[in-house]
Parts: sequence; structure tokens; C-alpha cells
Amino acid sequence: TGAGSGLGRLFALEFARRRALLVLWDINTQSNEETAGMVRHIYREVAEAAPRVAGDGEKDALPHCNLQVYTYTCDVSKREHVYSTAERVRKEVGEVSVLVNNAGVVSGHHLLECPDELIERTMMVNCHAHFWVT
Repeated sequence: TGAGSGLGRLFALEFARRRALLVLWDINTQSNEETAGMVRHIYREVAEAAPRVAGDGEKDALPHCNLQVYTYTCDVSKREHVYSTAERVRKEVGEVSVLVNNAGVVSGHHLLECPDELIERTMMVNCHAHFWVT
């Protein structure tokens, strides 16, 4: 979650280098698609650098795998959106093996300077969403 920037993007890129099939969620469709483009670039580099399987079944060659990245736009502060997006992932991709649940909101204000709406959004994304996504 939160794959469109920051730590979420960095995690996605590192998992791509390790040949993981990725499902990226972010509230921002454009930045999420940018991350997916970076992941696809890494996938191409990994595929080009991978040793080819020799005719004698050379053991150090990496097996062929179909590296893919899927993107979903999801507002994790909305429980129903999380549940419906998760169901789409199950149907379109399959079960998730590893979840990196890192979506977060940072206000940049002192608590007493934050409007109620910002405090509520911070709690929904930084706390409640982690339970719903998991």
C-alpha cells in the first residue's frame, strides 16, 4: 500500500529486483502507475541480466518466470474501498504472500494546530487502514 511514492515506492523497486510479482496500491493513480513503470524497467533489466538456461540444465541459471506488476487505486481510509479492492486482487491476481502495509499521512502540524478533519484522516490512514488491509 502507498506504492506511489516514498517508502512504498522504494519497497516496490527492491522487491522487483528480487523478482517478486507485485500488487501496488495507492490513492494516487498517476504516481502508482509511475512506480509500476519503474518496476517494469527493473523487470526488463533483471530478465536481460539473468543467465540463460543451458541445454544441460545448468544449476545456477534462474528459472524462467513471468514477472508482472498490478496496480490498484485505493483509498485505504475507506474500509469498504479496502475490502472491494482486496477482493479484486484475489480474483485477478490470487492470494497475497507478503503485505507491506506502509500507507501513511503526515500533517506537518502540531497536534493543537490540526483541524479535526486532518486528525481523523491521519487516524484512518495511519491506524485503522492497517487493520482493514491486513
